[in-house]
Amino acid sequence: MSFTRFTRFTQCSSGFAVDSAALMIGLVTALSSVAPGAIAQTDATKLPEPSKIQQEAQKFYSQAAGKARNSDYRGAIVDFNQAIEMNPTLGNAYVGRGAVRASLGDSSGAIADFDRAIKLSPFDASAYAQRGTTRFGAGQAEEAIADFDKALELNPTLVAAYVNRGYIRSQSGNTEAAIADFDQALQIQPTYAPALLNRGYVRFTQGNRQAAMDDLNQAIKLQPGSAEAYLSRGAVHYQAGDTEAAIADFRQATRIQPTYASAHYNLGLAQSRLGNLEAAQADFTQVVKLNPDKADAFLRRGMVRAALEDAEGAIADYNQVLKLQPDNVEAWKSRGDLRVAVGDKQGAFADYTQALQVKSDDAAAYIRRAATRSQLGDRQGAISDYTQAISLNTPDASAFKNRGKARMEMEDLRGAIDDFSQTLRLDPSSADAYYNRGVLLARMGDRDQSLTDLRLAGDLYLQQGQAEGYREVLKQMSKLNAQNK
Repeated sequence: MSFTRFTRFTQCSSGFAVDSAALMIGLVTALSSVAPGAIAQTDATKLPEPSKIQQEAQKFYSQAAGKARNSDYRGAIVDFNQAIEMNPTLGNAYVGRGAVRASLGDSSGAIADFDRAIKLSPFDASAYAQRGTTRFGAGQAEEAIADFDKALELNPTLVAAYVNRGYIRSQSGNTEAAIADFDQALQIQPTYAPALLNRGYVRFTQGNRQAAMDDLNQAIKLQPGSAEAYLSRGAVHYQAGDTEAAIADFRQATRIQPTYASAHYNLGLAQSRLGNLEAAQADFTQVVKLNPDKADAFLRRGMVRAALEDAEGAIADYNQVLKLQPDNVEAWKSRGDLRVAVGDKQGAFADYTQALQVKSDDAAAYIRRAATRSQLGDRQGAISDYTQAISLNTPDASAFKNRGKARMEMEDLRGAIDDFSQTLRLDPSSADAYYNRGVLLARMGDRDQSLTDLRLAGDLYLQQGQAEGYREVLKQMSKLNAQNK
C-alpha cells in the first residue's frame, strides 16, 4: 500500500512562499513557492524618490499581494500585470506574478517571470529560490538544485531554501546531504518545523526511528495545530508497524482539518490493515468526496467493498478508476478477480487480457488469466500463460503448481511431475504438490516414491487442518496397497 505524501510550502524571512498541496507520501516535504501576499521588498524597488507612476505601480503591487494572500489568483494576476505595465523594472512584481502563475499550474510562465526578475535583480536570492521550487515541480531537479545553491550563496540564512534543497537531495537518495541541509536550517532557526518534519522522515528511512520520532514530536510541540505534522508522524508509525498509533495521528489530522483528503486516505489504509473495513470504506468515501479525481481512493474503496462482499459497489469503483486512469493495471486485475468471484469468467478473461495489454510483463496477470482459461476449459492456453509467467523469472510456486495441474489434465505426466517438483522446491509445505506428484508417480509405476509423497502430503494436510485432503491421501494409499497384494 502506498501512503499520501504531503508538501508543505513554507514562508521564510525573505517572503519565500506559502501554499500547501497533497501529493503521494514517501517523504514530508517543505518545498516553497513565493507567498504572493507576503513578497519582500528588494533594493531594486526601493527608489530614493519614487515618481508618481512608480507609486501607482507599487499600489497595484500591494493590491495584487493582498489578493494573492486571499487566494484570488486571477485578480492578483490582473494587478501584477498593471504594476508591471506601469513600472517594467519592478522586479518583485515579476516574482509575485511568477508565484501566482506557479500556483495556477503555469510553470513555464512562472519560470519566465522569475528569469525576468533575476535579470532585473541578479542578487535577489528569493527569485532564485522561487525558480528552483518551480523547476523542481516541473521535473527539473538538477536545475532546481543549482537555483537553491545560488539562492543560498546570496543569502546563507534562507532556511526554506535549505529545506527545499534537502528534500530534493533526499529524493535522489542522497540522504546524508539532505540531513546536512536540514541541520543547517535548524541551526539558523531551531524552531523551524518543516525542517524537523523533513529530517524526521529521512531519519526514519535511514532506520533511526527514535531520532525520527524525536524530530516529529518536536514539530508537533511547535505546531500542535498542524494537520501535516500529525500526518507525517502517523506515516512513520504506520511504516514501523504501529498501526494503532498511526490511526490516532491520522484521526487527529482529520480533526484539525476535516477536509484533509490525504489524512482520510491514510486513515483508510490503516483501518484496512486492522480489518476495520466499514471504517476504511467511510474514510475512502470521504476522500472521493473531497477529491473526485483520486483514482487510488476509488481503487482502495473497491477492494474494501469486495472484501465486504459488495460486488456491485466494488465493480462501480473499479469502473470509476478505469474511467479516470484507463491504464491502471491494478484496477483491471482487481475487477477481473471480482468477476471470477461472481462467476463472470469471460469478463474476467477480458479484464486480465486488458491488464496485459497495458503491462505485458505482469506475471500476476498471466497467472490469473491462466487460471481463468483453465476454468473455461482452455488448458493449452492456461499452460501457455503459466509458462509466460514463469519465464518472467517469477519465483511463484503457484504458477508451477497450476501448470502442473493443467499438464496433468492434458496427460503430460512427465511435464506435470517436473512442475510439482519445482513447486516443492519453492514451497516445501505444498501438500497439494506432494499429493499430485504422488498420484502421478503411482500411475507411472513408481510405487515406493509415490507412497513417500503421499505420506508427506498426508502429514502436511493434517498440520494444515485440511481434513478432506487427508482423506484423499488415505484413499490413494489404500488403492496402492490393494494393487500390491
